[in-house]
Amino acid sequence: MGIVKNGKNLYRIDAHVLRNGKDCRRRESFEGTKAKAEERYLELKKELREGVETCSLTAAETFEDILVIYREKRNKILAPDISRCNKLSFDLGKIPLNSFGDRFEAYMRIFKNSPTKKTGTLPANATVNRIIETVRAAFNLALTLRLINENPITKARFPKAKECPRDRYLSDEERRRFLNAIERQAPYLLPFVRYSLLVPTRKSELTTLPREAYNAFTNTIYIPKSKAGIPIHKPVPEELKRYFTTGIPAGCPWLFFRQEKDGSFHQLGDFRRAFKACLKAAGLQNVRVHDLRHVAASDLCAAGNSERAIMDIAGWKTPMLSTYWHKDSLKSAQNIQFSRNPGHFMDTSKAEAI
Repeated sequence: MGIVKNGKNLYRIDAHVLRNGKDCRRRESFEGTKAKAEERYLELKKELREGVETCSLTAAETFEDILVIYREKRNKILAPDISRCNKLSFDLGKIPLNSFGDRFEAYMRIFKNSPTKKTGTLPANATVNRIIETVRAAFNLALTLRLINENPITKARFPKAKECPRDRYLSDEERRRFLNAIERQAPYLLPFVRYSLLVPTRKSELTTLPREAYNAFTNTIYIPKSKAGIPIHKPVPEELKRYFTTGIPAGCPWLFFRQEKDGSFHQLGDFRRAFKACLKAAGLQNVRVHDLRHVAASDLCAAGNSERAIMDIAGWKTPMLSTYWHKDSLKSAQNIQFSRNPGHFMDTSKAEAI
């Protein structure tokens, strides 16, 4: 429902309907109870359906106006984008558009130099870039819809910061310690972590999968929709085949699950606290759940699998091994293969003398 609380007994109402293929909308400030605001919201929608107001997009005056349209018009908006938009709305929503560029520049200056609550470190360049990209995209959409005359978030004024992809890899010894710690402290995470170390995947792709997603005939897991918006078939390694065929209790509806003391089954949900506790017990630092995807992709590449095959099971639309491949020049130097016929550019007799 398009009702946002702006203060005590103060609400902003955004009502819109489609009439004859046109987007009809109206915004009002309302003072009263939430129940009365909801009643007014329904009245506005009725008026719009009956043609009381001209069908047109309201002119944008504040950054909140821009964000409202951005969220409504964008075809695909992911959970991180929603969270980012909500934060931007809370921090910057009331700023008038005519002064937004200067205020946003000051906001980003403070943001870059403020440690995060989660890690206590300064925000990564990638985090900074995502905020700027979101704001720029929202203004670009408003510009396309002719709600504004120019985009104040130019690339010259807000250049992209250089990003350094994470390159955290787990050695065999680190994996052994980590898996042992999980088996002791959070055994319900063991199947998930073992699979993620072998097959490049995302946490969100596995934690909600029903047991029917596993196909015993093809020995694959089917994910109907990935982050890229495409379906994926993921292989099941031989060492985990037993888990998928006989290791899941008959009454459990999930492929990966946790079981309560009363015997009930639940999705894995948010297990960051247990994951961090196991890392600490294993003596490991600077490891995130997403790093397991990096490890799996690197190992599959080192095993000789084609980049195309890895892209397909990882759900990448474009080549991503330049980001996910673990850079190890020593291993590459030791495993490099030279031409078996060097004579095409050198006299072999001279080569032997050398």
